[in-house]
Amino acid sequence: MRSVLASLVFGAGILLSAPLPAWAGIDSSSIAPKPESAAVQAARAKIAMGDYAAAIASLEVYVPKHSEDIVAARLLGDLYFRIPDYRRAERMWKGILASNPDDRETHNRMGSLYAAQDRIPESIVEFEKSLPEREGFEGLVAEHRRKGDLNIFTDNARTEVEAQPLNASKVSFYADILRAQGRFAEAQPFFDRVATIWPRDCGALVDAGNNEIDLGKLDRALELLNRCLAIDPQNYPALVDSGEAYMELRQAPRAAALYQRALATRPNGSEALVDIGYLEDDAGNWKAATTDYVRAMAADPFRSEAYVDLGYDYNEHRLYQLAEAVFLKGLSIAPEDGTLHYMLAVTYNLQGKIPLARAQYQLAIASNEPNIVQAAQAELALLPQRG
Repeated sequence: MRSVLASLVFGAGILLSAPLPAWAGIDSSSIAPKPESAAVQAARAKIAMGDYAAAIASLEVYVPKHSEDIVAARLLGDLYFRIPDYRRAERMWKGILASNPDDRETHNRMGSLYAAQDRIPESIVEFEKSLPEREGFEGLVAEHRRKGDLNIFTDNARTEVEAQPLNASKVSFYADILRAQGRFAEAQPFFDRVATIWPRDCGALVDAGNNEIDLGKLDRALELLNRCLAIDPQNYPALVDSGEAYMELRQAPRAAALYQRALATRPNGSEALVDIGYLEDDAGNWKAATTDYVRAMAADPFRSEAYVDLGYDYNEHRLYQLAEAVFLKGLSIAPEDGTLHYMLAVTYNLQGKIPLARAQYQLAIASNEPNIVQAAQAELALLPQRG
C-alpha cells in the first residue's frame, strides 16, 4: 500500500529456546470473501459517517441473534477496541475463536489487543496463530523486539532454513520475518527460492513480487505478479500489488484499472481503497481521497495507512482538530506506530502545542522506522526549549 506521507514527506510464555511456530505455509488470500450481511453493510455505512455509537448499538442487537455471522461479531469487536473497551473486545473475539479456533483474522486482532495492553507473551501466541497473515509477521517481530529476543528468534528461523533448505514453508517463514524487519534485500533470495520450489503458487509469487516493489525493482515485480495473474486473474493481492507497481512507474490509469478489478473481487478491500485514495490525492482530488480513506478505515480498522493518509490530508488543509482525532484513533489500535506518532507531533507543532509535540516526536524516535526517526529527530531539535 502506498502512503501519502511516504511519498510526499519522505519522497511469559515462550522460552528463547522454544521451536519456531508451525504454520500451514503460504496463503495467496485469493479466495473472495462471502458477501457481507445487510447488518454489516449498514454498520460500515454508519462508521463511514463517523457514527460509531450507532454502529455499535445496531451490532449489539444483531450479533447475539446471528452467531453464524463471524464478520459482524469481528466488526463489533473492532469497534469496542477502537473506543477503546478492551474487555468487551476480548470477550467478543474469544467468542468467535471458541467456535472457530483457526480464524486467523481474529487471532491477529487478539494479538493487537494484547500488544496494546503490554501482554507480550499472550500477544506472541496470538500472532503465531494468525500466520501466514502479513500483519501477523509484523506483529510477531514487533513483540519479539519488545521482549528483547528478536535476534535469537530470527537466528532460530535461519537455522531451520539451513537445516532444511528446500522446505518451502520454513524458507518462506524466514523471508517474512526478514521483510517484517525491513530487511528486504536479505529476504529476496529466500522469496525467490520459494517461488522456484512452488512455481505455480500465487502466494509465493505475490510475496516475491511484493518484496521486489519494496526494493524498487518494478519490472521484476510485475513479471512475478503477472505470472500469478495468469494462473488466477482475480487474485486480490496480485491485483493490488500490480497497481502499486504501476503507481511507482507513474502510470496512474493502469494502476486505477487494477484497483477497480481488485475491488470487484473484494469490495471492502482496504488496501485497494487506500491506494485509490492516494491516486485521488496525487491528482489533487483530496476530498474524494478522504472518502476512500474513510471507507478503508471502515473496512479494516486495524490498518494504519488510512489513518496516516486521512490525517495528512486534514493537516494539508489546516483541519487540525480533525487530523488530531484521526491520528489518536489510529494510535488506539496501533500504539507503537512511529508514523502515527510523528504525524500527531507535526499536527501539534503546527498549532503551537509544543509540549504535546515534543512528547510525540520522542515516541516517534523510539520507533523502528528509520525515515520517521530521522525526521522526528530533526524536527524535535528545532522546537523551542521551553513552551
